[in-house]
Amino acid sequence: MTAYAYSVVMSIWAVLLAAFVAVMVYRGNLTQHETDQLFLNDEETVSPAHEENDEIVRKVNAIQPICTGVGGAFFIMSLVVGGMIFVNLMAGATLRL
Repeated sequence: MTAYAYSVVMSIWAVLLAAFVAVMVYRGNLTQHETDQLFLNDEETVSPAHEENDEIVRKVNAIQPICTGVGGAFFIMSLVVGGMIFVNLMAGATLRL
């Protein structure tokens, strides 16, 4: 493999890492404000705290597929990078980045 191929793969890996960290920090920030309460209100009288909690839960549920997709892509790319390094080490070549 050429140094250019390693550079491209490592760049993609770094972008996926940054995206994964950003999405997880955003999700953590959202869930920090989520309350673990049971709201026992009537249907016509919904409290503002209940509405706020429902909005937070909707946002967290909306970004969950993004978290899963970016995390999966990052994991697969990590396996590719590890495989490339392993193959290079078995071939006896030195890794120059």
